[in-house]
Amino acid sequence: MILLQAYIYIHNNQKSNFMKKAIVYAACIFIVSTAAAAAPGSKLLKNFNQTFPNAKNVLWGDDAAGYFVSFTQNGNYNKVFYNKEGSFVYSLKYFNSDGLPVGIIMELNKKFEASKIEGVTELTTENNTVYNIKLTKGDKLYCLNVLTDGTIVKQEEFNTSN
Repeated sequence: MILLQAYIYIHNNQKSNFMKKAIVYAACIFIVSTAAAAAPGSKLLKNFNQTFPNAKNVLWGDDAAGYFVSFTQNGNYNKVFYNKEGSFVYSLKYFNSDGLPVGIIMELNKKFEASKIEGVTELTTENNTVYNIKLTKGDKLYCLNVLTDGTIVKQEEFNTSN
């Protein structure tokens, strides 16, 4: 009888240990595969760190087209996209009017006197920079795409009153 109890005890503990080990192994494989899927190469990380040395709260992700990273730098929220080869494709920076070039502010003051800039998104590609600017004037909301020289290339106007 004692021998039978010992066999059952050993058998049950072996099953339990096997299941525990299998669960731990499966969890480790899942964690490693998830981390590897979103891990950019060392060359890309080096380029990113050189380009954005003050980046904080850095989060990397990936999809079929490449890698994307979101972070804050100098109080501004940023997103950058790189292709699968690790080359820069575009970046987005979100900020208020303080980050706009003086020439753009002067042009906006001429065209939209007494307006308030609500927010700016700077889109930068390898060859170009465009500022998407939201501003209000009276009961109007303006959505503008502005080049670095102050040229407005797109303007939408919305009525904000009831």
